[in-house]
Amino acid sequence: MDPEPLNHLDWVTTSHVLHWIWLILAFVFLFAAHMTLTHAIIPSLIDSGHLPDGVRERARKLRIPLYCVAFVCLGMVALWGFLGIDAAKNIRHFWPTIWI
Repeated sequence: MDPEPLNHLDWVTTSHVLHWIWLILAFVFLFAAHMTLTHAIIPSLIDSGHLPDGVRERARKLRIPLYCVAFVCLGMVALWGFLGIDAAKNIRHFWPTIWI
C-alpha cells in the first residue's frame, strides 16, 4: 500500500505536529530545570549554609514563583500534547496504516 500524495493541508497539519513536538520538548526541559532548581538546588544551598543570610531569604521567597512557572510549563506540555495528538490523527488521510 503506497501513501497518497500530500496536498497543502497535509503539509500544514504535519508542520503543526512537528512544531508541537518541538515545543513539548523545550517546555519539558524548562519544567525539569525549574523543578530541579526549586525542589533540590535552592533548599540544598539554604540548608548547607552556602548562601549568605540576605540571599538566603530571597532564595526562599523565590521558590514559590519558580514552582508556579514550572507548573505552567507542565500545563503547556499537556496542552500541546493533546493538540499534537489531535493533529496527528490527520496523518491517516495520507498514510492509513498505523504500523509501518
